[in-house]
Amino acid sequence: MKKEAKCKNLIAAVVLAVFAILMTVPSPLFAAAPKGEPIVIGYVGTVASPGTKPCMDIQNMAVREINEAGGILGRPVVYKVMDNKGDTSLSVDAFRKLVIEDKATIISVEGRSEICLAIQEASGVLYKEYPHILVFNGPMASDLTARIIDEAPKYNHCFRDWDPEPAQFTQMKYFAENLYKKRMGVKKMAILWEDLDWTKEFRTGVPSLNLPSWEKMFSDLGIEVVYSKGIKPRGTMYLPIFQEIVSKQADFILIVSSWFTDTDAFAKQWANSAAKDIPVSTFGGVAQTYKYWDMTGGKALGVLTSFTDLDTIPVTPKTIPLMLKAQRLNIPMQNHVHIAYADIYHFKAAIEKAGTNSDFNKLIKGMEDVTTEYSLGKMKYETQKIKPYYHSRVRVDPKNPWKTYPGYYYQLIVQFQERGKIAVLSESCEENEKAMGKYVHPEMYRTPAQLRDIVAGKLPPAMPVQKPAKAPVAKPAKK
Repeated sequence: MKKEAKCKNLIAAVVLAVFAILMTVPSPLFAAAPKGEPIVIGYVGTVASPGTKPCMDIQNMAVREINEAGGILGRPVVYKVMDNKGDTSLSVDAFRKLVIEDKATIISVEGRSEICLAIQEASGVLYKEYPHILVFNGPMASDLTARIIDEAPKYNHCFRDWDPEPAQFTQMKYFAENLYKKRMGVKKMAILWEDLDWTKEFRTGVPSLNLPSWEKMFSDLGIEVVYSKGIKPRGTMYLPIFQEIVSKQADFILIVSSWFTDTDAFAKQWANSAAKDIPVSTFGGVAQTYKYWDMTGGKALGVLTSFTDLDTIPVTPKTIPLMLKAQRLNIPMQNHVHIAYADIYHFKAAIEKAGTNSDFNKLIKGMEDVTTEYSLGKMKYETQKIKPYYHSRVRVDPKNPWKTYPGYYYQLIVQFQERGKIAVLSESCEENEKAMGKYVHPEMYRTPAQLRDIVAGKLPPAMPVQKPAKAPVAKPAKK
């Protein structure tokens, strides 16, 4: 009997201990159902776009998670998507509906600078009567945040979750110096610019910040720009352009692309052109995920790109858990998709810090003050009133844009190799090398011709060279 009593007591103690542990772990199983007036979050974008639709899907997933965990301030969150069909006037109409009829607290806008600028103007007019927070999801045009200072306080409620153009100069210099020149041996390059507002400062430079044009920057590094051309984001016939690039004897092609650029069509035409032996790199867009390999039918063999489909590289503790959830829902994880997800949790943290979603002075302060970790780094908005960095996501020092703040954004450059294999070739700044060094293998770079030979079985696949372990430091012998 005593043994049975002891056994029962032991079982009861174990059950109580497990229950106590579970009660300390945040879980939807123990969260009270949210109730009260909903907090409305909206998104204006192109539902049919392979660049924008994943942002909507991932934000919807985040809202479901938050509601399952008890909502925000105990209240449910309602997520509403408005399809702008890629049209600026429809975008403004959709924004007005979210603000006036749906009483949205926070509205995100797809990252096309022209659309964001138009909505921002409407937002400035409506804010006094219909206060809200406006977030630009991924655009770069400097005007978006420069006008927050120039026309203050009209646009104080506006935030950009990405970098303004001047924040991109130091990473491009790093790529040119360490990857293009030292590793790939580039001497002459061609640049194709998406001919929209967001690339303007890359082409002209920013004299007020002492930033040269990219062509001048490359030239100063010893890389001659032998061809430079603006292109339409969609529908460009690239074959004649590739023929011109070959005639200029370029040994590298950079396409300054966005999520709106048809980089899949670019890769397909490149692989069948006279320029097929010239290495190419995209700047942004759908090339950032594994799906790009399938979208191009394998024609992306050899393409270099920024890559954020990081299902094997835990750049933060949140990276792989988010990737696994996204993969289950078939959501491709481009960089702005990661950021769109991070936005929802940043909104939540800002509202909770403010203690309300109706006092917008407190909400703006909350957006400025909170720092949240996400799958690619840390989300924090710049509060130094320096154009165009103010109310943009923190990445570089506004007083010295050649200096990157470590840990705020981890950006890896990869090359698509045989069967869609990814070779990680570079980080984006010296400040993050220590954290990302173990994942980076520049020695795996192969030319397009070499990769075709690997596919044909004429050459062995590229393999990472094992990095030597650091020898332990010998402790001095005790006397």
